[in-house]
Amino acid sequence: MRDLQRFVSDYINGKKHLHLEIGMITKGEIEYHSFGNTQKKSAAAPVHRLFEIGSLTKLFTSILLLELECQQQLSTDDTVGKYIHNGKNDYLNKVTLKSLATHTSGLPRLATNLSSKKNRYNPFSTYTEDDLLAFLSDAVFTDQMGSFEYFNTGVGLLGYILCKVTDCTYDDLLKKYITGPLNMTETAARLNAEQNARFVDGHTSTGKKMPHWDSGVHEGAGAIKSSLHDMCLFVQANLNEDHPLASAIQQSHVPIMIGDSSHRYAWFSDTISDQEILWHNGSTFGFSSYLAINKEQSIGVVLLSNYCFGSASIVDEYLDAIYKFITKKDLYPFTPLEPVGKQILEAMTLR
Repeated sequence: MRDLQRFVSDYINGKKHLHLEIGMITKGEIEYHSFGNTQKKSAAAPVHRLFEIGSLTKLFTSILLLELECQQQLSTDDTVGKYIHNGKNDYLNKVTLKSLATHTSGLPRLATNLSSKKNRYNPFSTYTEDDLLAFLSDAVFTDQMGSFEYFNTGVGLLGYILCKVTDCTYDDLLKKYITGPLNMTETAARLNAEQNARFVDGHTSTGKKMPHWDSGVHEGAGAIKSSLHDMCLFVQANLNEDHPLASAIQQSHVPIMIGDSSHRYAWFSDTISDQEILWHNGSTFGFSSYLAINKEQSIGVVLLSNYCFGSASIVDEYLDAIYKFITKKDLYPFTPLEPVGKQILEAMTLR
């Protein structure tokens, strides 16, 4: 796309450590684009650099749920209480795996006993299985059940349950059911030494280098690292019905009724030029990601960035607030990645 530069110019401005990788998929054909710091040496070609994809992980966890149901290892209508054996909380006997995948269980965005004070820049690293079970033992959010409330807690719990049901690690499940069949060899929650060498540094929007996240028991909500190459394969699989995972993936696209509203397994929907798109985004304290597909035209887009939207530093937030109060301008303009991806997909739709 000759005019791609105009879509990314505002986003790349001022980001001296930036790696922005963009994949555009049209009827099975992939077009790769790379923007950012070309002066800095890298251990890998742009399409094979590894990024934290954050909440794009939730798409994988939902597909794992649906594939395990196809394998008759569980049901999406099973309750959490069926698998959390040390809990006598009746609320857990009402919450289903389906409600975890669709953000309708009533659970909060973050568990009430998760504190970022222990490690502000790596907030999930110290949260253990015992912490999760302690939270669930007296969690009661019955009044919010059926209503949409985006959360990490619930999908993290879903990933934890899937591992318990199968007696596998999250990476084992990914390799067996998704990354193996789709030949996504550069995608994992926990990286080996060779993969770590291709893992780029993440930054806040102010340019501050951030530590990589350790998701621990929340792996299912945001632990995956991947490359542009692999994420384009994932988009292709979502646009193609001729592969082993087609049934589960296609099922994740179909809206289901929960209460009076329709929801999907992890996906969000929007409209571009009167055509439906399915999308999701992801963010950690050093990375941003965006993925969207238009099934009607068989096109899709992936964006991976090693800058996040915003800053994890309280000092940055205070300085920005003071500067804005005095000058009426942002000291640190926080540019999100999603509008860039949506504009690119819209241009692909119209051409």
